[in-house]
Amino acid sequence: LDLALRCSLGEDFLIDLPADAEITSLAQNGKAIPVRKDGNKVIVPLRPGELAIALGWKINTPLGFSARAEEVRLPVESANITTIVAVPEDRWVLWTNGPRRGPAVRFWVILACSLLAAVALGRVAASPLKTAAWMLLVIGLTQVPLPAALTVVGWLFLLEWRGRESFQKLGPTGYNFAQLGLIALTATALGILLTAVGAGLLGDPEMFIAGNGSSSTVQRWFQARSEALLPQPGVLSISIWWYRLLMLAWALWLAASLIRWLGWGWKNFSSGGCFRKTVKKEKAPPATTPPPLPTTTEPAA
Repeated sequence: LDLALRCSLGEDFLIDLPADAEITSLAQNGKAIPVRKDGNKVIVPLRPGELAIALGWKINTPLGFSARAEEVRLPVESANITTIVAVPEDRWVLWTNGPRRGPAVRFWVILACSLLAAVALGRVAASPLKTAAWMLLVIGLTQVPLPAALTVVGWLFLLEWRGRESFQKLGPTGYNFAQLGLIALTATALGILLTAVGAGLLGDPEMFIAGNGSSSTVQRWFQARSEALLPQPGVLSISIWWYRLLMLAWALWLAASLIRWLGWGWKNFSSGGCFRKTVKKEKAPPATTPPPLPTTTEPAA
């Protein structure tokens, strides 16, 4: 707890901490001072002027699903309160709560929008996948940037169009360019899917946490004014291994689905031939003009 105090009189400043708090340090203007306690209250002697108080303590508490800042009560109201919660890297942050100016977990909004988009894609007449498959696919694609996710979706729809009669009506040049583009898009889509699997199994979950300079491991809240009881923001988190387990299940489903998609894609890609030869038009022989007819003149009578 770091306090910036402006005092007009010298007096004792009582800071109320939890009963099981073990004081580790107490400093005034950077100099350590003796710790005095009255029950749960820490007594800090003040003198007139501007003072910087730094109080440290520890509490041995198992880190469960919900973690909140400890209950700290000051003898006066306070202003410009910044609360920082550091989350271990082996925890998966699901939600945060506290003052308005603080971190927000935007993943759930992105997931809801992605699932609605998956339902819409499943209802398209030319959809290559069913709604359930789209929903499972977009869950994993939330961990990659939006352009990469749209590339995978476009790849599947292009494979579907490749198997239709309208594709066969393309001219040789357009047909061949479309085939080359499909090869490049297939390689790109497979790379994106492999990246999503690797990020899920080895990386950290992307929960799109933002607000007041917060991140997945450090959450910061700010409140302009507070009563004697300081704000108690909290974090909901679980072990990171739950995320690893879910991504492993998604990776196994993706592997089984890719085998089917690639077989179906090759069937569409090779139908009608992989490439077409461009037929060159033969040049017509140059037109020849017949020789002029001889002219005869008759003598005048």
